[in-house]
Amino acid sequence: MTGQLQDRVAVVTGASNGIGRGIAEAFAAEGARTVLVARRAQLLDEVAAGIRSRGGEALAVPTDLTLEDEVTALFGKVTKTYGRLDVLVNNAGVATHINTEDISLQYWREVLDINITAAFLCSREAIRIMKAQTPQGGRIINIGSVSAKTPRPDSLPYTTTKFAMQGMTHQLTMDGRKHGIVASILHPGATLSSFTTRRGRTEAGPGEMPDDYVMAAEDVAKVAVLMAALPGEVNLYEATILPNHMRSFIGRG
Repeated sequence: MTGQLQDRVAVVTGASNGIGRGIAEAFAAEGARTVLVARRAQLLDEVAAGIRSRGGEALAVPTDLTLEDEVTALFGKVTKTYGRLDVLVNNAGVATHINTEDISLQYWREVLDINITAAFLCSREAIRIMKAQTPQGGRIINIGSVSAKTPRPDSLPYTTTKFAMQGMTHQLTMDGRKHGIVASILHPGATLSSFTTRRGRTEAGPGEMPDDYVMAAEDVAKVAVLMAALPGEVNLYEATILPNHMRSFIGRG
């Protein structure tokens, strides 16, 4: 590692496993002061301990991102601890796979709360800090999905929120310019996570067929590091990373 993010303060949501954990670990390895956010305290503590054992810096802050007061408290703690915020990664989210006609209003609202409203709340609080700090500015990296390009079957709430994340990113980077705030979106394809584990994949790499390849979280994290490490005047606005043989995206119909 080359210290590309040395001493930058970075908040990563959904950091207890999968892509969020991979990004948090990669950021810490590059010298960032990482703030790990998720609901499960024990898992967060394990990730933080692992980062520290490798010489990195990590602060675990268990938070329910669907609750406004907890989000406000999270960013208050970041300011109190570090005095500034340089990077926010909005990664927390849930996947869905249910027939549209079977979706209850409560289920719909619960998915939107964590997949898009939590990202709004975190972005709002991050902007307030980034706008007021000296030097002014920072970065917001939203984790989208290839489902924001071509949806998976029977995934209406998930697909809707990932399309919404694309629009949110566009608006954030447009409105953030006057404060030196950059927003980007990263669309991963099949990546090892709790989502793939529930479908029976427990290891990254090849499967039985070429199109069964599953990326490691570290692969996605490399792109997030690149986004975060660019000069403040430069924005890698959008990136899609996916297995080369992922027919469910290239050729999906």
